[in-house]
Amino acid sequence: MNFNNLLNQVLNTVQKGSSHAGRNSSLLGKIGGGAAVTGLASMLLKRKSSKKLLNAGSMAALGMLAYHAYQSWQRNNQNANGNNPAQPVLNQASFEPTGQAAEDAGRVILRTMIAAAAADGVIEDEERNLIQSESGNDPETARWVESQINSPASAADIARDIGNNPALAAEAYLAARMVCGELSRKEIVFLSQLSQALKLDDKLVEALEQQAGF
Repeated sequence: MNFNNLLNQVLNTVQKGSSHAGRNSSLLGKIGGGAAVTGLASMLLKRKSSKKLLNAGSMAALGMLAYHAYQSWQRNNQNANGNNPAQPVLNQASFEPTGQAAEDAGRVILRTMIAAAAADGVIEDEERNLIQSESGNDPETARWVESQINSPASAADIARDIGNNPALAAEAYLAARMVCGELSRKEIVFLSQLSQALKLDDKLVEALEQQAGF
């Protein structure tokens, strides 16, 4: 199962689908992607935050946005406070994983985006039913997505997946923030728990928020 490819398909479908007024599964299906891709894209497009995801049309683009936020945080804090051992200096290559690292990153970011979308309980039956009933040629992917929607990852789950990878931690938080958009109380709680679980510096969180357009 190719998580990197799945994430790229979802982000690309969101980007394409946003240019159409009709945001339904039929239209998204014509744009491309299987049921899992269509279900996730439809779920994200129906949220008030969907415009924030347009700048992240691929995993590489999302990584670049996270890198710019991290770079800004490093520049603003290194001279004043010295290096923070919990947030080491990173270069652009740290945000451009390849091979198995890219697969792991794709899986984590997808889990995080689904968890963020589920934080306020707005995942609709339409998306669940689409994924459940139209597994097509990739039932493994459909089953994985369905399991994530039915049992979204907690902030602690995501932190365990990320481990000691500050670049991926920043990227995952950025993805979650873009999904949440204008925050409800439950989304505020989720993002707070996520930033704490990932041990993100408050100033870095601010930089990621700004990069997300908030």
